[in-house]
Amino acid sequence: MPIDLSREFEARFVRPRPGRTLIVGSRVYPGRTDRRRLYRDAVGVDQLAGEGADLVMNLEESPPDGFGPFDHIELISTLEHSPRPWLIAANIERLMSPGATLHLSVPFVWNVHAYPADYFRFTVEGVRALFSRVRWAELLYAHGRFQRDGKVPPALLHGGQKYFARTQVMGFGCRSS
Repeated sequence: MPIDLSREFEARFVRPRPGRTLIVGSRVYPGRTDRRRLYRDAVGVDQLAGEGADLVMNLEESPPDGFGPFDHIELISTLEHSPRPWLIAANIERLMSPGATLHLSVPFVWNVHAYPADYFRFTVEGVRALFSRVRWAELLYAHGRFQRDGKVPPALLHGGQKYFARTQVMGFGCRSS
């Protein structure tokens, strides 16, 4: 997946609510940007200590009292690394103030990669089920272009077999009451 598609999605669809921002999976790896710097009041959490992680935290567990609420949350390329993503989704919804925005990106078809492990792939419908309190302004498959209305990108034929190309689900939405 070219990084330009992620940037294009962000430029076209993501309108963060101003205020306190939570970056989940904030550890900065070589060649990556510290996304906390994009926001005036941002906190970065990650399961692993390192540059960009203000707090080492596993969001499968209940966050400490007083940690939220947040007006905007980014969950980019991290949910697949949780063995229990439904717990992270529930905690994120609890940490969102009413009207808070969520910018999400998860793999649909992607290579297996470690951090510290890789567990899941997601469909648009799966993301909707995990985040039932989020009204999605955009939630789509992305591979080379955006596939709206839950349409999966076309399969590639190779040796008579169908294969899906590297694809992710990208979303931007707002927490309902």
